[in-house]
Amino acid sequence: MSLNFVEENGISSNQRVEACHLLKSMQSFEFNFNLHLIRHVLGITNELSQTLQRSDQDIVNVITLVRVCKKRLQSMRNDG
Repeated sequence: MSLNFVEENGISSNQRVEACHLLKSMQSFEFNFNLHLIRHVLGITNELSQTLQRSDQDIVNVITLVRVCKKRLQSMRNDG
């Protein structure tokens, strides 16, 4: 891993210390939990995002996708 390399072989001590702190942060439960959570949220919102980027999309379809996305996110919130 690149951070391991920088931690051991960094040019300056500041660089090595920062690499060490980044590694510890990335290995924490909180970081990994948030990463998993945002991956799930982006998975839910991806279809809506892709649709909104198309120029030939009609508003009725977009509203339907927004409702579906809201329901999925609310379900995720309620169910954990």
